[in-house]
Amino acid sequence: MKIYKICLVLLAVSLHCIFAADVNDIIKNIQKTYDKMDNLSAVFSQVETFRLTGSQNETIGRIYIKDGEKYRFESEDQVIVTDGKTVWTYNAISKQLLIDRVRKNSGALLPRDMLFKYPKTHLAALINEEKLNGYTYYTVRLDPKEGVRGFIKNLKIRVKKKNWLVDEIETTDQNGNTSIFKITEIDTKKNLDDKLFKYQPPEGAQIVDMRK
Repeated sequence: MKIYKICLVLLAVSLHCIFAADVNDIIKNIQKTYDKMDNLSAVFSQVETFRLTGSQNETIGRIYIKDGEKYRFESEDQVIVTDGKTVWTYNAISKQLLIDRVRKNSGALLPRDMLFKYPKTHLAALINEEKLNGYTYYTVRLDPKEGVRGFIKNLKIRVKKKNWLVDEIETTDQNGNTSIFKITEIDTKKNLDDKLFKYQPPEGAQIVDMRK
């Protein structure tokens, strides 16, 4: 009986080591893909679910990313643009533009945070492998290491094995609210103009400069 238990423990340890190696390889492949990538444009849909009320909010738009730090989100109600140093947030409903510096400790989930910072501060686990339309997809979950604090409690990333491109991100914040971000129509070949990552507000916009 003791030998049986020892065998079970050794098997569990062996499986854990294999699993961990697989997850690390997946993350490295994702990082290599995005590290070499200069441009990305895509269509996105984001569904936010608020734990206390159970209500949901859906946003559909386009996303543009250049050099990992420049990005632009466009939806019907909001535009968020950053050149890596300054971030512009325009609300079409209130016609208000907020201008601020990109802050390291902000709650914003920057593209490079997801791919490079979070794997260093969070523990990764491969939680799903599935076949969709003939392609293999991996879902990796990242949970904070002991002592790590932040706005994002944990996140899940789904990646396509063929090209190592992320097509779905699910985040859960410290309040239990979730956000599912799905990406389609991904284009990594079109060169994006730097002008896309500067923002000129429409006439009549109320400008609030928070850099002062």
